[in-house]
Amino acid sequence: MSEPSEQPTAPAAKPGEKRPAPPETSWQRTSANLKTIGGAVLLAFFIRIVLFEPFEIEGPSMEPTLLNRDRVVVAKFRFGLFLPFMNQAVLTWGTPSLGDIVIVKSPADNIDIVKRVIGLPGDRVELREDVVWRNGRPITHRPAGVCEDVLRSHDPDEDNGCDWVEENLGTQTYRTSHDPAYAPFSSASVTTVPPGYIFILGDHRDRSNDSRYFGPVPINRVKGKGLLIYWSSDETGSFRSSRFFKVLH
Repeated sequence: MSEPSEQPTAPAAKPGEKRPAPPETSWQRTSANLKTIGGAVLLAFFIRIVLFEPFEIEGPSMEPTLLNRDRVVVAKFRFGLFLPFMNQAVLTWGTPSLGDIVIVKSPADNIDIVKRVIGLPGDRVELREDVVWRNGRPITHRPAGVCEDVLRSHDPDEDNGCDWVEENLGTQTYRTSHDPAYAPFSSASVTTVPPGYIFILGDHRDRSNDSRYFGPVPINRVKGKGLLIYWSSDETGSFRSSRFFKVLH
């Protein structure tokens, strides 16, 4: 009877030497790749849901600060946790500052809108002949010239008489647009902002659907703060490269 053949064995490692690792199988390589892809997807979701979100401007309501088809980076983590398909934050931990540009779920129709914070909880806000008054005093403002047609996102022939006004509020200095062709709210009665709410206006004061229509907005409807413009193009698709990476004020 023949003796059973011996199986080849790996040479024993010498003292102090590491045994060579077995070769990686195709399943191990596939599993590692899937873990890498899955981790990247989860990280992208985390960034998109919790940290930052892109937002495209539609319409003239924030001119001249923001133009139609500007695309803005929004910091979502500043004020709370706002999950997709919801109309308010599930958690809140911050309050916007005066002059901040914020993305808000409109209490009128639950559409995302972009506006500027003009009043905080407890403030008394009033409009008198296109001037914003806060707590009994007009906010600092001065004429800043005629609106530049090249910067506007609608037909310039409609807006002969549009003027810019520079305002200072909180730490922000910015321009607003005033057009007597529209002017639905040159004056408005005093509104006291309740606790947990903010008062918001568009920078184009005569073409904006804002707190003058639907009142103060709950802070838990604020999705985030606008940081900068990362992309911009006009109605023809031409790039407005001078607006790329412009920090918002």
